[in-house]
Amino acid sequence: MGRAAEKVIALAQIATCPGQLQHNLERHLDMVARARQAGAHLVVFPELSLSGYLLAHGVLEHAVRLGDPLLAPLLEASRDLALLVGLPLREGQGGISNAAVLLEGGEVRGVHRKLYLPTYGMFDEGRYFVPGPRLEPLVCSLGRFGVLICEDAWHLSSAVILAQAGVDALLVVAGGPTELDGGEEPAGSRRWHWIVGATAVTTVRPVFFANRCGWEEGVLFGGCSWAVDARGRSLAPPAPPMTETLVVTPFSRAAAARARTLIPIPYAERLDLWRAALENAGA
Repeated sequence: MGRAAEKVIALAQIATCPGQLQHNLERHLDMVARARQAGAHLVVFPELSLSGYLLAHGVLEHAVRLGDPLLAPLLEASRDLALLVGLPLREGQGGISNAAVLLEGGEVRGVHRKLYLPTYGMFDEGRYFVPGPRLEPLVCSLGRFGVLICEDAWHLSSAVILAQAGVDALLVVAGGPTELDGGEEPAGSRRWHWIVGATAVTTVRPVFFANRCGWEEGVLFGGCSWAVDARGRSLAPPAPPMTETLVVTPFSRAAAARARTLIPIPYAERLDLWRAALENAGA
């Protein structure tokens, strides 16, 4: 029964070009076609996959609304499998979000807006985006997913909140830059793998990590997308660094639920300690 209940998730590790939305759209559709041939039920793309990351003031020009005609081919492609796509989203009330949009059945099923906008070092997101107002699961036919966009995952409380909300798995999408230090994989990717593994074993949820690759404006993005089960064991080998590829990995809601009965860490969370900390912070 476990094998029959398994679904397939594909992680589309692509190299996007800043501001070249049509080119990036074609990369999406190519990866969707490959994922469909591999039997995937969900394709996960990296952060800002449709626009590229280092847009600066170009965010104002390239932000899209959910009804934008540019999204029509992706909505059509989602009729037989779900897609999670990263884009700069123009909000109706003003401002632009760094968003991950879940598409399925030709419709928008949900949107996660990045909560934590880094503005340090090479990062300047706080100048161009507005922070997301809430953290809640996105739901499609495969189950309830917690979506975290890059910096969101570095705040461990994000994954804990989603675990408390009863998600089946976590989808982490990133545009993670890296330096090269002579190791077997880029230094940035090693840090991401530590986060992915720690998130899985502490929330007792599978984690699917889709990171972009390639260069933008002299910045290297490391790739090494990866997936682990609720015990932190690899579901598929990590993607190679700095190379466009598709990682195809199994996903079983039943196996994840069984792991939580064996290791009930999330159910023992001391929310009273959270409450006390919040009360003290407001005092």
